[in-house]
Parts: sequence; C-alpha cells; structure tokens
Amino acid sequence: MSDLLMESLALQRIGLIARMVTANQCNGDDKELAMVWIAEMTTQLIVKLDEYDEQEHRRVS
Repeated sequence: MSDLLMESLALQRIGLIARMVTANQCNGDDKELAMVWIAEMTTQLIVKLDEYDEQEHRRVS
C-alpha cells in the first residue's frame, strides 16, 4: 500500500509543477526545468505501473 501512496504523492507533485508553469509563475529557465522534472517523474511512474501490471498478470496466470 505504501507504493500507491508514493505514486499518489508523485502525481500530486506533477500536478503542482504543471499548474505553476501554466499559471506563468515561472521564468523561461524555471519552465524548462519544471518540464524536465515532469518528464522524469512521469517516466518513473510509467515504469512502476508497468511493473504492477506484469505482477498482476503473473498472479492471474
């Protein structure tokens, strides 16, 4: 269950960063950095979701 908590926190952080960038509260360099962070966090979440999916398929099989 703690894994789901960590993924939920990561999604909240992604949302916060995206809202800050779209609300024009960042300069150009900050926006670029924010987009890199969003890409990194999203990639990590996709990897985790793929792992969960593989585990579920093995458990069902």
